[in-house]
Amino acid sequence: MSNPLVLHHEQMGARLEEGRIPLSYASPVEEYWATRTHAGLIDLSHLGLLQVTGKDRLSFLNGLLTNELLKLKEGEGVRSALLNTKARVLADLYLYARDDDLLIDTGDLPGAKVKDILDRFIITEDVQIKDIASEFVHLSLQGQQATENARDLFGTTFADMKTLQHKTLGPTLIVVRDRTGQSGYDMIIPNDEAPAIWQGFLLKGVTPVGQDALEILRLEAGYPRYGIDVDENTIILEAGYKDAISFNKGCYLGQEVVARATHIGRVNKNLVQFQTDSNHVPSPRSKISSSDKEAGYVTSAAFSPGLKAVVGLGYAQRDFAKVGTKLIVESGSGPLLTVVTKLV
Repeated sequence: MSNPLVLHHEQMGARLEEGRIPLSYASPVEEYWATRTHAGLIDLSHLGLLQVTGKDRLSFLNGLLTNELLKLKEGEGVRSALLNTKARVLADLYLYARDDDLLIDTGDLPGAKVKDILDRFIITEDVQIKDIASEFVHLSLQGQQATENARDLFGTTFADMKTLQHKTLGPTLIVVRDRTGQSGYDMIIPNDEAPAIWQGFLLKGVTPVGQDALEILRLEAGYPRYGIDVDENTIILEAGYKDAISFNKGCYLGQEVVARATHIGRVNKNLVQFQTDSNHVPSPRSKISSSDKEAGYVTSAAFSPGLKAVVGLGYAQRDFAKVGTKLIVESGSGPLLTVVTKLV
């Protein structure tokens, strides 16, 4: 077990999934409110992380991924996706350009899977891809006071940085990355330095936060999660992903299908955020209907203490994917009146 913080989580009484991912420490509701009102510290070390080196790294990836990478400068980041030839999403990626390499946050998809796909396309290019997740602890500081807390601990300001821009402080990478709708930062830290940074934030009053509270916050923000709301069966335009696609660049995997659907101006279904005034949380794949017509299905949902309602994501057929549309979610406790609150 490479994550040196697991012992700290156990000592704090955290509930751990798979023996290493903190689900909660005390109360997910308290952790939720701490993030909403102050700041929360989340261990995301289960996420995948790749390092790409070689002089052809940007041009190689630019020919495969959906976004424009050739203009990426040191200190900048971009969201992009890896598709198959049918424009279905194989990976949701965040790329960070540094002087001598490129880091790729592969999210909930293991880095090894993404590496295997990318490696198949290397022919004569000077590109090397390494799975480095086990060498680093991946923390995220989220909340209204995140900027202040990061400045106090690291002794430098991050307030003037834009989304996905990053700074290197020694061997640690700090990225402007909002995972909750509350603003925040990701920190990719070498294993031997992580305990000191973790404890440093806790001593400053930052609350440790588990996946349960993070799930509520990401659903409130309307952020899809790969493997839950999006997978290899999802056409990228169905899931939104507008910040991950360049509609002006040249060829990439799945580009013809994306261009054709964009030209037509529609897909058959869209990922939407919905709310229902209930404390009954529908399970994934629960049916969504309208006047006895099938209208879609739920992908993820949770009860929000802040909204005092269930908030979730799901796919709605094109005719129903409009903000304000009233629908019914079928649940184990009966039909739930639901309204579409956002197109993702």
